[in-house]
Amino acid sequence: MFDTTFICTMIFAMRTILLLLPLSLLAVALAAQSAGIPAGGFAGTWSANFSKSQFPGPPPKLDMCTIEADGTVTIHEITSEGKDISWHYTPIQGKQVSVVGRENVVVTVKKISDHLNEHTWSIEGRPAKSKSVLSADGKTTTFTMDGTGKDGKPFHEVVVYDRQ
Repeated sequence: MFDTTFICTMIFAMRTILLLLPLSLLAVALAAQSAGIPAGGFAGTWSANFSKSQFPGPPPKLDMCTIEADGTVTIHEITSEGKDISWHYTPIQGKQVSVVGRENVVVTVKKISDHLNEHTWSIEGRPAKSKSVLSADGKTTTFTMDGTGKDGKPFHEVVVYDRQ
């Protein structure tokens, strides 16, 4: 009838498949969770409108923000002193991620709606909160941040970005 070796081999193969299936599903779920937050209407290149913005100190000479479709945010600034700075991060919904190009800075992003993202920052151990609001027409983004500066004093910043 049936060969005993064949039956044992089939049982072993089926058991292996049944053991690996949940692990495969877990891996797929974790991979989906670790994907960036889709940018939606925030995607594009944005330039700070200095006449509509408020900075806690001297404004930078340049403040450009590029947001990729996967949600990766890249900031390019030229400080008021002329220093060229670039940094970036790819947000993962509700997970803390490092900001590449900024030492000891991490951010957690929470997508509230297609027009609102909230951020929780740790900047060299100092907490800060911010939000990005996309206008209804998709032409401007307003970034508002409140936190504690290096001097220990609270700061408030509002940067209005125009789509390029």
